[in-house]
Amino acid sequence: LSRRYRVLFSCQVWPDDCEEDGEAEAGRLGQRLVQLGQRSLDVLTKWYSSFQDCDGGDCRIHNDFSGLDSDLSVRLHGQHLAQELILRTVRGYLEMPQPDKALALSFHGWSGTGKNFVARMLVENLYRDGLKSDCVKMFITMFHFPHPKYVDVYKERLMDQIQGTQQRCHQSLFIFDEAEKLHPELLELLGPHLERQAPEVRRTESQRTIFLFLSNLGGNVINEVVLNLLKAGWAREEITVEHLEPRLQAEIRESTESGFGHSRLVKENLIDFFVPFLPLEYRHVRLCVRDAFLSQGLLYTEEVLDEVAKMMTYVPREEQLFSSQGCKSISQRINYFLP
Repeated sequence: LSRRYRVLFSCQVWPDDCEEDGEAEAGRLGQRLVQLGQRSLDVLTKWYSSFQDCDGGDCRIHNDFSGLDSDLSVRLHGQHLAQELILRTVRGYLEMPQPDKALALSFHGWSGTGKNFVARMLVENLYRDGLKSDCVKMFITMFHFPHPKYVDVYKERLMDQIQGTQQRCHQSLFIFDEAEKLHPELLELLGPHLERQAPEVRRTESQRTIFLFLSNLGGNVINEVVLNLLKAGWAREEITVEHLEPRLQAEIRESTESGFGHSRLVKENLIDFFVPFLPLEYRHVRLCVRDAFLSQGLLYTEEVLDEVAKMMTYVPREEQLFSSQGCKSISQRINYFLP
């Protein structure tokens, strides 16, 4: 039976090499055997085919830029700056023949505006196993590095994980959530990994590494600039990075609540782009509510979308323009409207 399955499987995967006697032997299998084994054969064939299209010979790497473009366009709401900047920079970096440094992106904005959401989109579209990939490491500051007195232990572990991941993968991704809370010594440890490499010390096989830093730092300044521009008659989609970048970087560098802006990552311009995430308006929250219903396969009405969106708190007090929580807790709030 095992031999017959092997013959039948080989005929499906390599039909041109399937010998006549093999086909005859496979054909002698009864209808019942075919029905019982077809589902398993389909799974095996799909598994085998998944290894036929690999990036640089590494089947862990997916790099689906079309999928990333689609996700940023369809699933991310109200973030035209992040959408354009992230797709262009990530694709450009990963398609470079031989990068001379790691790509470092720092996401800034209020909680719930999509920073973690976009980080997950990148992981899902660049790696076949998403966050489970051994080429991806995510660190949450207050979870992985909570106690300053153990910073020496954290430094050793972090160095081991970065070096180990880079040795296993020619394309690796490191995410640091709550980056503004990272201990200064951990920030300094990351510096050499973000520096430019001289041509003579670059690897023969180009190493590509992406660092993502997610932070609420600068969120208030971003909101202030956006609010003033909207009051002045600008359309939201007309706001550019140039409107936000000077104020955002100044806020990061001058912050007394975090060592992030005083680290060499910022002082020596090792961060390639500071990506602003704009505050979300009612219309964007409403789209998040719709997505939450769709993701759970639930029916909804336009009235229900409005009701859930109105449950959020909006600021400033006079304008009531921006959701103070962005799209956070939407999934929990729709439970109130389930039968």
